[in-house]
Amino acid sequence: MTEGNESASFALLDDCDSTALARSSRLYSGFVRERVCTDPARLDEVDAAVAQDLRDGLHAVVVGDYEFGRNLQRAQPGHAPLRFLLYARCERLSRDEVDAWLAQQDGGGTPSIAGVAHVEKSVSRDAFDAAIAAVHDALRAGDSYQVNYTYRLNFDVFGTPLALYRRLRARQPVRYGALIALPDGPWVVSCSPELFVEKHGDVLRARPMKGTAPRSADPRDDAAAASFLANDPKNRAENVMIVDLLRNDVSRIARTGTVRVPALFSVEPYASVWQMTSTVEAGWRDGTTFAQMLRALFPCGSITGAPKHKTMELIDAIESTPRGLYTGAIGWLDAAKQRADSDAPGDRLAGCGDFCLSVAIRTLTLDAAGEGAASEGADCEGATGTEARHPTTVIAARRRGTMGVGAGIVLDSVAADEYAECELKARFLTDADPGFQLFETTAATRADGIRHLDRHLARLQRSADAFGFRFDADALRREIDARCAALDGDGAYRMKLALAKDGTIEIIAAPLKPLPAGPVGVLLASAHGFAPTRAGDALLLHKTTRRAEYDRAWQAAEALGGFDMLFVNERGEVTEGGRSNLFVKLDGRWVTPPLESGVLPGVMRGVLLDDRAFGATERIVTRDDLARAEALLLTNALRGALDAVLK
Repeated sequence: MTEGNESASFALLDDCDSTALARSSRLYSGFVRERVCTDPARLDEVDAAVAQDLRDGLHAVVVGDYEFGRNLQRAQPGHAPLRFLLYARCERLSRDEVDAWLAQQDGGGTPSIAGVAHVEKSVSRDAFDAAIAAVHDALRAGDSYQVNYTYRLNFDVFGTPLALYRRLRARQPVRYGALIALPDGPWVVSCSPELFVEKHGDVLRARPMKGTAPRSADPRDDAAAASFLANDPKNRAENVMIVDLLRNDVSRIARTGTVRVPALFSVEPYASVWQMTSTVEAGWRDGTTFAQMLRALFPCGSITGAPKHKTMELIDAIESTPRGLYTGAIGWLDAAKQRADSDAPGDRLAGCGDFCLSVAIRTLTLDAAGEGAASEGADCEGATGTEARHPTTVIAARRRGTMGVGAGIVLDSVAADEYAECELKARFLTDADPGFQLFETTAATRADGIRHLDRHLARLQRSADAFGFRFDADALRREIDARCAALDGDGAYRMKLALAKDGTIEIIAAPLKPLPAGPVGVLLASAHGFAPTRAGDALLLHKTTRRAEYDRAWQAAEALGGFDMLFVNERGEVTEGGRSNLFVKLDGRWVTPPLESGVLPGVMRGVLLDDRAFGATERIVTRDDLARAEALLLTNALRGALDAVLK
């Protein structure tokens, strides 16, 4: 058991259908303690302790790993946890109230910048195909009828977990959303559409989800996809296998003769997919405990396959990494209500109170934030997402995340189709808008086009790959050629190329105004009220449209007769200007701050570093170095290299 202070943890269990008349979303706060079970032999003991906590007025949130359920079915000890988070307070909220609370915590009506980068699969395509072949071998041998095969996506996270949840929630509102700050630092961000099991009064209900079809932007195609899913024999066969499995599991804790299927093969719309669900209901057997319910049902059959026990053995053998919370369970558990026919405390229901658990799909587990170094993409060029520099927006701390995806495999499943289905299911995360565009700003002429175009396109490609932006470099190159050919006159233009998440490109060109002759002035941002940057900020390597603080800095410099302001990181290292890189001449040699300080690897910076005659190197630059510098250069792709003086 872990005790904690009230600020260490909270949990939001978020129902998109919650209304002011029926507040079904729940916000848990005032963390008191956590009870953890890793040994199935101790489940009854832990369950009894939690039941007492609930009788004492606490409120429970349940977070259970898939492997705990597997171990529970085998009655074997292990390390996978079933966690009961216990809180002093539980508020019931409508959807509008959840919206308002999230906006208040995030600092505004528009979600803060947040998303994932450097998404990597835990399996290669060849390994995926080999796994499906192994599943087919097991199916042909009669070891299973259906196997739910899964793998992991691993990624970097930028922005706060709360802002990330807001962005995913806007893209895919669901009945079983969850945002949980665990007491030991990690987070759970879940947009699960799937009910595992719930109990309200004496009614037990499960709604397994099995069967997927892609959505379409065209209404006719979208309706056709829904109709196909509803009538497809393969998807129906997979669904009914799981319904039969759930009926059998539910019957173990149901009153005799009460198990029924009121809805079969329902089709539900989500952001990128149609999903097929069915509903299983039963009467709750009096005296059944929460622990007994878990033994009967957990993990959910929709994410194992059938038969459950043998199929879980196959999953252990074929999947390459543990699932963790993915395909486990998330939800709430209330205190048992006192019997209506008795006033005696001892006559409280011997079983459990109401509960609701989701299947933890479309669920991210995020590590506790770490300071970390710059991203492993440190060789790629980019600029700063300057919202990271606002003191109320913490983006700098390094955080890793994991999410699972999978597909139900039957004998006639085709590996290529199942791989495509997994990628489709991941799109709710990988296609989510992070709240910014990628962009390039450079000089262009009608005669010569864009200076250093290959470098700009390479930087844009690397950033697009990192953040999952769609990008067609050849198409952009053709559009640039056409725009440059249409420029008026022979003068220079300022050209901005902006790339949206969906691949949309915007090109804006305007005449480039010349600068006054002579060196430009540069000021220190820290001397004018600007907060330090953070060296570990992953967004520093990518040029994004979220740069209000940097823009404010160079505009303030202009108002004071200068060209730019130089930022300093949390370690006191000079980094970069709001619109320029810095080169400093020390002891006859040019140096520039390294990427590890939190620096934009700008295009012109790269040109000078590659120039052997110029002979520049990277090294940490301090304010003392600025004071003793023999010369300063400010560089960007628009203006080139500018002699500068510190003002």
